[in-house]
Amino acid sequence: MIAKPLGYAGSCHQSAGTRHGWSKALQLAPDLYPGVGGKRFRAALLQRAFKFAGGRGPSPVAVAEAVEMLHAGSLVLDDFEDDSATRRQQPALHRVIGPARAVNAGNWMYFRALELAGSAYEDPARTAGLLMKFVEVARQCHEGQAIDLSTRIDEITPHQARATALAISRWKTGRLVSLAAWSGAHAANGEATTLLAAAAFGCRVGICLQIKNDLDELTAFVDGEDRCDDLLNRRVTWPWALAAEELSASRFRLLQERIRRESSPGPALRRLATSLLEASRDRGVAAIDERLDRAVSRLAAAGPDAKAARTLAEVADALRSTYQSGVSEPGFAGARA
Repeated sequence: MIAKPLGYAGSCHQSAGTRHGWSKALQLAPDLYPGVGGKRFRAALLQRAFKFAGGRGPSPVAVAEAVEMLHAGSLVLDDFEDDSATRRQQPALHRVIGPARAVNAGNWMYFRALELAGSAYEDPARTAGLLMKFVEVARQCHEGQAIDLSTRIDEITPHQARATALAISRWKTGRLVSLAAWSGAHAANGEATTLLAAAAFGCRVGICLQIKNDLDELTAFVDGEDRCDDLLNRRVTWPWALAAEELSASRFRLLQERIRRESSPGPALRRLATSLLEASRDRGVAAIDERLDRAVSRLAAAGPDAKAARTLAEVADALRSTYQSGVSEPGFAGARA
């Protein structure tokens, strides 16, 4: 990990007149920056994609930190837009420092991510390619978030529920995970076909990660935790999409009518969550397994060699293992290296 990845070493911030105010605004404890103190799943994926594309040794640290920073900024802004109370069992950043400062910090993370990416290579052409990819993904994530914010589950058909959940997952989580894989392969000077294979694999894993996260949040609420942002905001999540495939149209409409009436995380909402979970959990686990199997199969067909493809495909195995462990994201040994 690079020293001070959040950028606290800049000389312009070290004068006596500016140090206190700047530090108070941005230099928070690392665990208040979601992603920076997390499992660094995307950084570990990037390293494996680097090896997949023929890279030797560690991948460029600045690129991994840039991906993690972009992800962290997206979580800060996502929590603000959802008015989430918590993130990873801690208060969401906007609940700690206020909405205005949290939005400023989230945007700052985006720009810091671009700054890190822009410092990764001496070759201007490689730097330009990396920066273009970061900008493209940030734009796509905002487009996915726009769909997420503007669509309500009680206003769409069962068929639209699945299509919408897939679009949101592909453009948000899928693209960010895809960026990590693409950046690793790009750092190794992989060929165009290798970059495409790594990016496609990352996107497919990202969709599976979103399915699992949606199911995990619903399960935690059913089990007694307080967080139920997706339900209260009537978001189109994977439990709804999976239930739409499992239930008859009339039973699905009954769930839609029930969620329309709920405005607080009380017993009635918890009962609805239980019904939704019962209709979606088994199908969700099967859907993740099927998607991961396809992702690994397509990666093996496109990979430069079997051993390299297997190194990257182990990401799918790590994600599967989280079913039993109950953690939100897969971790890897040495992920912080």
